[in-house]
Amino acid sequence: MRTRLPTNAVASTADVGCGIDGDAQRMNGQWTRRGLLLGGLVGPVGLLTAPIGMAIANPAAMATDVASYRERLEQVARTHRFALIDIRADWCAVCHRIEREILAHPAVLQRLQAVPLVKVDVTVMDEGNRQLLSHLRASGPPTFFVVEAVTGREYDGTRSVGSFSRRDLMRRLRPFIR
Repeated sequence: MRTRLPTNAVASTADVGCGIDGDAQRMNGQWTRRGLLLGGLVGPVGLLTAPIGMAIANPAAMATDVASYRERLEQVARTHRFALIDIRADWCAVCHRIEREILAHPAVLQRLQAVPLVKVDVTVMDEGNRQLLSHLRASGPPTFFVVEAVTGREYDGTRSVGSFSRRDLMRRLRPFIR
């Protein structure tokens, strides 16, 4: 036997914000507890897996080898003078924290409009990944640094390996914002 919510708990699909079929979860115009629970889970799970602004790049746009890295820099160089390189991997817990807590911050997102993020994905760690890490003189994720977009030349004093603070990233980006 299903227990129905009180009449004042009636909600529309838009109010709950779930992506499931509202008619399948409602009985006589009222949401069931199961429907509300499922709807309540869809939103937070979607937030965990959805891209956060510019912070998380399209996987197809991530560089995974030297050729795709050069291609991404060429794309950035058409409109920007500098780029922030982000060497990351899906298995890197610190990388996820940086994306969630630092790169998603509104002040950082604003700076990333002037110095776009070029993501280097070394999740697979295949031969292409190893060659790219060697080309970038990096041992692995997380590694961040600023380059001149046209040449790919790294700017001294901009590299960080491991965890860092939002304040530190903003300080390192400041000279490249015009």
